[in-house]
Amino acid sequence: MTAPGPGPEGRAYIFLNGDFEPPPDWPARPGPADLVVGADGGGRFPLALGWPVHVLVGDFDSLDEAFHAALAAEGAEILRHPAAKAETDFELAMTLVRDRNYREIDVLGALGGRWDMTFGNLQLPAHPDFGALRVRFRHGPWSLFVIRGPAALKITGRAGDLLSLLPQGGNVSGLSLTGCLYLLDRETLSRSRGLSNKLTESSAGLSFDSGILMVMHRASSEPVSPPGFHFLTTAED
Repeated sequence: MTAPGPGPEGRAYIFLNGDFEPPPDWPARPGPADLVVGADGGGRFPLALGWPVHVLVGDFDSLDEAFHAALAAEGAEILRHPAAKAETDFELAMTLVRDRNYREIDVLGALGGRWDMTFGNLQLPAHPDFGALRVRFRHGPWSLFVIRGPAALKITGRAGDLLSLLPQGGNVSGLSLTGCLYLLDRETLSRSRGLSNKLTESSAGLSFDSGILMVMHRASSEPVSPPGFHFLTTAED
C-alpha cells in the first residue's frame, strides 16, 4: 500500500467513527492521487468497502493494538497522538490533509452516535484555519457542507431533491438561489427560512456575499453521478 504524493490533483477521504452509511454513488476505489485517512475507529470503514488506508491518525482509544499493527504491516502510515490532547481525531485528520495540500475532502462517518461529536464535526470546516478546504460530509443520500462567503457554487441532482440552507452564527447576506421551488435574489437569510426547499431542475445555482452557510442536499433514490457540489468561487479563491 503506497500513499500518493501531496495533492492538489487528488481528493482526500476522511473516515470517522460515527454511523457508517456509504452513499449509493460512493466510488468503488479511490483514485491513484487520492489519500485515504482513517481517524481512529473510522479506520475500520475503508476496509469494509475494500479500500486501503493510507494514513491512520488519532489516539487509538477506539482501536485495539492488533488492528493498527496489521495496517502498519500493510504499509499504512500510523500517526499516534496522546489521549490527553486539545484536538479531536477529526481535527487531526483535517490538519493532516490540509498540510499535504489536499483541498477537496469527502468525509464519511461524521454523523450519528454522540451529538456533541456530530455538531463539532459539522462546525469544524467553518474555522478560518480550514477556509481553503472544500469539505463535503456524506451520509447515505445526504451531502452536507459548511462554507464561508463570498462563495458561488452549483448543486447537481434531480428535480425533487431536498435542499436546505441554514445560516451559522448570524445572517448570510446577498444570497441568491436558482433552480429551486423557492428562489432567492440577493436576500439576507436568517434562522430557518432556508429549510426544506426542493430542486426543480437538474442543478441549482447558489451564491452569497458574506456569512457562514450550511448546505444540506438529500438526493433522490436514483442519484446522478456524480451528484453534489461544484464550487465556482469561494472566499479563499
